[in-house]
Amino acid sequence: MTDPWVCIDCGARQDARGKCRACGHEDTLDAQDDKVRELMRDVDLRLSLRREGRIRVVGVAVGMIVVIGLWMVPGYWDLRGRVYPGLPLLADQWMLMAAIAFGTIKLIEANLVHKRFPYLRDDLTMS
Repeated sequence: MTDPWVCIDCGARQDARGKCRACGHEDTLDAQDDKVRELMRDVDLRLSLRREGRIRVVGVAVGMIVVIGLWMVPGYWDLRGRVYPGLPLLADQWMLMAAIAFGTIKLIEANLVHKRFPYLRDDLTMS
């Protein structure tokens, strides 16, 4: 394996033990060790869970802002009554919010989400 030493803070790999060349963290760990790979998976999992929560909040906020913003557009409620009758308890508005939030979440995940250790595969080996 080339560059077996990995920095847990930034995910950079290097060929010699010691201070990380990328971020300056004091110590690198041997990525050939099973416990280190388990730690790397744990770090990726915790970061992804935190990231998913933040992305979900952003998606819901965007959905709510767009729909509530549409309510302020003159003629929106009249158009809503003419194009389709609407659903009771504003269920159509809730569905529109959910669809916008889901689309926003998927768009952010597709373009901005990266793993800290992309070279770590799921079969307990490194490529």
